[in-house]
Amino acid sequence: MDLKQIFINNLKFYRKQKGLTQNELTLAIDKSYNYINSVEQGKMMPSFDVIEQLCMVLQIKPIQLFDDRASPENIKTFSKEEYINELSNKLFNKLKPLISHEIRNTIS
Repeated sequence: MDLKQIFINNLKFYRKQKGLTQNELTLAIDKSYNYINSVEQGKMMPSFDVIEQLCMVLQIKPIQLFDDRASPENIKTFSKEEYINELSNKLFNKLKPLISHEIRNTIS
């Protein structure tokens, strides 16, 4: 999947996550009618200034629009096993101190 498609998938994902229609997001960034529709259809790409505006409205960081694992649509094309392992490791690392603490309390 190319960077443009990753951007489009993430823009759609974060827009919907915020509960915004294409028109509402277009109005929020002060662009002409159907601007976001054109972007999401791949007909145009926003400038850096517009990307910053989008991120402010969506309350995300610009990098999140280009992350190939940010939206469910992009995750489908990412190695699922690799993603599962990555998430499992992150979860284990967060839980390990809690588990160790509980074990210490149990055997004390």
